[in-house]
Amino acid sequence: MTARVEYIYRYPVKGFRAERLKRGVLAAGAGLAWDRAFAFTSGNQPPPQDDTGWTQARSFIQMTVYPQLAGFSAEVDETDDVLHIRSVDEQTASTGLSSGDDAAVNQMMNRHFTPGPLGPIQLHRLANAHGHWDFTDTGISIINLATVEWLEWVSGLTLSHLRFRGNLYVSGLEPFEEFSLAGKTIRFGSVVMKVLRPALRCAATAADPWSGDTSIDVVNILRTYTGHAFCGMYAAVLSGGELFEDDHLREVEAELFNPAGIMPERTPDPMLWPRPALVQRAANGSVSFKPDDAGWPFMPANAGARATLHPGLDYTREPVRLTLSERGNHEVMPVSGEALEELVDGSRVILSGPVERRSGRA
Repeated sequence: MTARVEYIYRYPVKGFRAERLKRGVLAAGAGLAWDRAFAFTSGNQPPPQDDTGWTQARSFIQMTVYPQLAGFSAEVDETDDVLHIRSVDEQTASTGLSSGDDAAVNQMMNRHFTPGPLGPIQLHRLANAHGHWDFTDTGISIINLATVEWLEWVSGLTLSHLRFRGNLYVSGLEPFEEFSLAGKTIRFGSVVMKVLRPALRCAATAADPWSGDTSIDVVNILRTYTGHAFCGMYAAVLSGGELFEDDHLREVEAELFNPAGIMPERTPDPMLWPRPALVQRAANGSVSFKPDDAGWPFMPANAGARATLHPGLDYTREPVRLTLSERGNHEVMPVSGEALEELVDGSRVILSGPVERRSGRA
């Protein structure tokens, strides 16, 4: 597998435009320095009281609700320890990175946005290095540029890769090949990270990062053309360091992967994660799948359980719902359904499941 970093981005203020970096510094247990370190409370929820636990997105100003945020940018000046904010009408205001008087930036935001009923709009900074992430175990997100280009091709639309608000945008992979990184320990430059799981996309991707327009439903595009709503991968930084554009990916270690282990709340069901698999075609024409990576075995399931064949890798048609023709185990998933006749023995495909019919997940 060959992949390289094309772009590095961070988002100093949650919901604001991205800040492109030629060089990024990542810390173990966190991510890019100053990524998502700040957010502005919306007044729609009580403001966070501390830096622990999960806070609802509605507590902060976000582009899906306030599309004019697309005109706001933030820049981190680490030399002078200052955060600079620029508004849609080119006004500027600044505050200290670590601490300082936030009056100027708060006044700017309250001039442009109407506060909610529970308080004014004000800057919320995190004392910890993790940032305003939806999950406590993630610190970095990886987007495969080829996947975004594939979505553009099938939808006939121009979709900026920045809609997905990733940190590392990589090239050199096939569309959806990033799903094969789940559970692996990889290295970009001097930075070692553990790839955790695919990123389930929400309505925030509808917001154009330059105009704020929300007329393109990216989640619906994903579901229509791929049969799932995942794009990109979340990762945790194990060993920090410097990372540069053009750094190449190297796999450090591939251990046994158990996605059903302990995960944060609100994490999508692992049975719904798309993953690469290999086609096995028997002499009698029956088809089964086996794991593309022996370190990520299937979950056993009974005959009648459902799986989904998604476009990607060697299968390029529409998503297809399949049924297990007999009980499957960790090493094999025998299936029946449409579109199987065109699958070539040994080819790589994207698969999700199996999901038992009575589990409520299919």
